[in-house]
Amino acid sequence: MNPLAELLSERLSKGQVIDGFDTEAWAVCGRVPQAVVFPESEAQVAEVLSLSSEEGWRCVPGGKGSWLHGGQPPQSVDVLLSAERMDDISEYEPADMFIVAEAGTRLDELERRTSECGQWLALDPPGGERGTLGAMLAVGAAGPLQASFGCPRDQVLGATLVTGDGRVLALGGKVVKNVAGFDLLKLVAGSWGTLGMITSVTMRLHPTPASDRSLLFKGAEAEDGAELACRLAQTPLPLAAVELLVPGEGESGGGAPSPLVAVRILESADAADEAERVLSESAGMAPVQRLEGEQSAAIFDNVRAMEDGAELVLRLSLLPSRLPELVEMTSRLSDLYDPNEGWGMRLAAHAHTGVLRVMIAVVSRPDGWVDRAKTVLGVLRRSLEAEGGSLVVSQGPPEIVSAVSAWGELGPAALLTAGIQAAFDPAGILARGGSPQ
Repeated sequence: MNPLAELLSERLSKGQVIDGFDTEAWAVCGRVPQAVVFPESEAQVAEVLSLSSEEGWRCVPGGKGSWLHGGQPPQSVDVLLSAERMDDISEYEPADMFIVAEAGTRLDELERRTSECGQWLALDPPGGERGTLGAMLAVGAAGPLQASFGCPRDQVLGATLVTGDGRVLALGGKVVKNVAGFDLLKLVAGSWGTLGMITSVTMRLHPTPASDRSLLFKGAEAEDGAELACRLAQTPLPLAAVELLVPGEGESGGGAPSPLVAVRILESADAADEAERVLSESAGMAPVQRLEGEQSAAIFDNVRAMEDGAELVLRLSLLPSRLPELVEMTSRLSDLYDPNEGWGMRLAAHAHTGVLRVMIAVVSRPDGWVDRAKTVLGVLRRSLEAEGGSLVVSQGPPEIVSAVSAWGELGPAALLTAGIQAAFDPAGILARGGSPQ
């Protein structure tokens, strides 16, 4: 073992620390850690972070490794802390509609446990089944269901956080209540591990829907599909999700990609029938396909998996009403990929939020490819920010992410963000080269 791993093994056990070639599978945006640690308790997390703060070791918290390729690449990684062995469901009260679980608990295990009592965690982040509860909260990952249930920060009731210098903070509680002053729990959600390592989470639950129905409407062109998605999202109905789906060139059989608008309804059968009538009237057409139960859920499971295998994933945002403009802007990205490699470029948009995901299978790499990507993405980001929108590089080749930044400039908020991080992480061991907005 290297000296760093040896020192950690003295504090824990050799079975909880790996180094050498074994750490390559835990690379963070291409940066391989010197050691990967598997704490088994909150106290061990605090001990490792306290020691790292004293030694000045760069640390990155993680779960099972599902989301290590996203966000801003760190300058270096000395220690990666995995919550993989902290996966106990410590408290579940079906009558009170909440569950308390350690950060390493898999989302599919939570789904299995709560479904036995007719309840569910209404979150569907990309790659969700493989992800862990703590990592989902840390990156703020959300999928189509955010249209009706919100993001992780809207459904979290409490969490325990171990700060960069080893302090243990209990945030929130087990009930929904108003917060007086600054809500630190909301601050931790989406902080990408820059404030500390989440060790346990309390989440709100919902009753399992009486029925699950998805309606698929077909558009002629991507912009037409975007207009249709906006129109359907604005209908006065309790829709669980409205997604615009545009396949890549490699998925369309050689012709122009044919967009779909997928609408999910989680209501009673009678309410779903009425919603379908109103939606068909608003769309001016009947759905090309109606899916029920497991088939409906499967469609949106596929939406969750659309980022799998993508080398570059972008999130573009504007006001929801301007989704057609946002779709049109993606034509500026044509030089970044080879349409003959894999699926090319596919799109998926949350119509209620105005967030458009762009997934590129293989990034084109001619001479000067990084500079070209920096120019294209920089111009697009400035255009969006000038209109109150944003461009986020969710994941991509480290060369591109380092050149353009995952989140862009914080602007006036940079000083406030730096002050908050210094309070939670005095030695600066958790910084990943930048912070999310």
